[in-house]
Amino acid sequence: MTKHRITHLPPLRFGIVLGLINGFIGVIVAPVLLVTLGAAATAADLNLAPKLLGIPWLFAGAASLFMPFIHAVGGFLVGVLLAMVYNFAARWTGGIVFHSEETN
Repeated sequence: MTKHRITHLPPLRFGIVLGLINGFIGVIVAPVLLVTLGAAATAADLNLAPKLLGIPWLFAGAASLFMPFIHAVGGFLVGVLLAMVYNFAARWTGGIVFHSEETN
């Protein structure tokens, strides 16, 4: 059994990884957002629905189109900040220790 200690996370790399993960989550969330926002905006006021039939779906479509990008940028920024906070905390506490063992 080998003991390892994580004492430093490179902020840019951690931000890129978290940005990619959150961008993928944005791709999954986008269709759900499109359906729910469009349906909710269309059904909000039935008297205005004939006049504004295309507009709520346009906003929902734009939101779902940009959702992966927004998630990726937000994930990158949060990842960089989290890595910086971890590096600061690891200096005081010594970092996270984990045990691993090699298997064949």
